[in-house]
Parts: sequence; structure tokens; C-alpha cells
Amino acid sequence: MAHILIIEDDPRLGPRLKRNLELSGYRVSLARNGRSGLNSAMTGSAHLIVLDLMLPLIDGLHILKKIRREQVNIPVIILTAKGRETERLEGFRAGCDDYVTKPFSLMELIARIRAVLRRSGYQEKFSVINSAGVMIDPEARSVTLKGCKIEFSPREFELLYTLTSHPNQALSRNYLLNAVWGEDNDVMYRTVDSHISYLRHKIESNPEAPVRIVTVYKVGYKWCTTG
Repeated sequence: MAHILIIEDDPRLGPRLKRNLELSGYRVSLARNGRSGLNSAMTGSAHLIVLDLMLPLIDGLHILKKIRREQVNIPVIILTAKGRETERLEGFRAGCDDYVTKPFSLMELIARIRAVLRRSGYQEKFSVINSAGVMIDPEARSVTLKGCKIEFSPREFELLYTLTSHPNQALSRNYLLNAVWGEDNDVMYRTVDSHISYLRHKIESNPEAPVRIVTVYKVGYKWCTTG
């Protein structure tokens, strides 16, 4: 299990990232300021660091430069609202491995984490989901239903993967928006509803009476394995 160190001071984003990455199968540590983040990074125990730039006490760019000077070669993904070309170039010159700007989707970040870990030589095992007659291969991004391949748009695939990764668990529309469409996007709950409808028409025998993707009243949706 890969160990991810998140260095992020946002009181909402940091814990949410930690929880979601843990649900995705990672062991996660969270540092809430630059000083504790630098101390954690210098131990060399993490397999990858997700690093914000605008941090209290010590800024993220200083942390990155410091660990590279000390030859701590842990891969680093910068996660920041600073997205101008000059800022991205400065991050890469300092030694980051990837650069993700806010707002972002959880699935995009996970895909980048996997790619950076793979490039670093870490052998991550991808689990194929086989649930309620639907087989999902996250590495190949393929879905089959009773042996027949079904085509999905990237958003549809991410939404289906998120649901099936949490079988029989009610997920709120807000959770699904954050996981698939990202933080602070202008999409609304009805966007989730419309994509759920697309999924149902592709995998349910009767989309009007779904047994796999069921509605949880006043909450959101649930992937049901007992229907």
C-alpha cells in the first residue's frame, strides 16, 4: 500500500483529500503547515507527496527545494491555485514531478498519483472491480456487463468507478460532485442526476426501475450489490 503525504493547510480540503485517498486504497498522512510538512517529508517514509504551495510557516516551494537539496527523491505533485505558466515552470525547475491546479477532480488527481508512482518505480496493484455483474478495469478504463463491453465517457466512467468502489454505501450528490467534477466547479446537483441517468440506461435492465444504481432519498445514490 502506497503511503501518500499531503501537505495542505486548507481545513476543509486537507481532511477531505485524506479521507478520499484512504477510500481509494492509500495510506495517507496529513501535515497542516509547512514546518510539520517539511519534517514529515524529510523522514523519507512517504512514497509520494501532494504539496500545496501557499502554506503557513514555510511555503511549499521552499519545502520542495529543501528536500531536493537533501537528496530526498520522493515524487512530488504540486497541488495549488497558482496556475500561471511561470509558476508551473518554477515548480518543475525546483524538482516537482507533476503540477495540478485547483479546481481539480479527485479522479484526475488519483490518475496523476498512479502515473507518478508508476514512473518512480513503485509497483502498484490495480484491483479490478467485479460487482453485480459489472466488471470494471481501472487501469484499462474498460467496463463489461455480462461479458459485453460497454462504452462510457470519461465522466461516466469516473462516476461509475466511484459508486462501485463504495458498494452498498450511500454517497451524497456533493461527494460525487467533488470526487468526479472537482472542487469549486460550477456544476450543480442536476449534473450528477443526468449522468446517473446515462449510467442507468447503459447498465440497468430497466432504467426506470434500477436495481444497481438506486436513489437514496434526500442523500444521493448507492451502488447496490443485492438487487
